[in-house]
Amino acid sequence: MNQQLIEENRKTLESERVRIRTVLGHADTKDGDGEFPGEYKPKFQEYGREDGENASEVEQYANDLGVTVALEEKLKKIEASLKRIEDGTYGKNEDGTEISEERLRALPEAG
Repeated sequence: MNQQLIEENRKTLESERVRIRTVLGHADTKDGDGEFPGEYKPKFQEYGREDGENASEVEQYANDLGVTVALEEKLKKIEASLKRIEDGTYGKNEDGTEISEERLRALPEAG
């Protein structure tokens, strides 16, 4: 495995981890286990008391929840890849075969 690529991907993954944690921390509330699938839940925006405003609130919340879940899933993949870099298994599939450098360049969290 190309050590330079591993180091570049480590820096990229660490940077992306910080960015995602920042987005989740600013946009969402860290709530831990509960009714939501992850550690974060989106803030509920209040637009008003009219039916149309209530429908907009619910729609916005559903959209925000989807984004939050997607960001948390990506964060988990990033953290798993960083752990694999640390333990020396980065760049290999579960069966031990090498992941192509092209794939790792395009998607560092695939390692």
